[in-house]
Amino acid sequence: MKEKIVFADYEKHQELELLRLWRKSFHQAVGMEEDLREEGIKEHLGFLQSLNPDFIRVALEKTTNQLIGFMRKEGSVIKDLFVHVEHQRKGLGSKFIQQAKEENDSLSLSTFEINKGAQRFYEFHDFVVAERGFASFEDNPWATKKEQLADLTYEWSRS
Repeated sequence: MKEKIVFADYEKHQELELLRLWRKSFHQAVGMEEDLREEGIKEHLGFLQSLNPDFIRVALEKTTNQLIGFMRKEGSVIKDLFVHVEHQRKGLGSKFIQQAKEENDSLSLSTFEINKGAQRFYEFHDFVVAERGFASFEDNPWATKKEQLADLTYEWSRS
């Protein structure tokens, strides 16, 4: 994997590619069909454009320069970690986590309880559940019932 992947800072021209990857990976992770309504896509694009690009790191396939993953980390909080559905389970997510651990003595992140794959992944990387709660409907228009918004906060610390 190391020879085929390049990690880089996010650049604005990558926004549509990142948006497609993010939406497809998210919907697969929570077990629902991707919402392809124009309104939903515009809303997600607006959210992406509101983020500080300095906190986003991308993984590019070296020969094609295709964006295959990204991590958004603010300080010691991993806000997002998504890998293209065709590139999952090949070590890329682990590389992102390794980078984050090298930069921080402790990390935290949240994931939806319905995202069992993410739970297994973070627990494999020595993250432990620190808190349980619910995300808000306001921030998650894809959800249709409260159970979909059950949220786990994970923590990791070097010890």
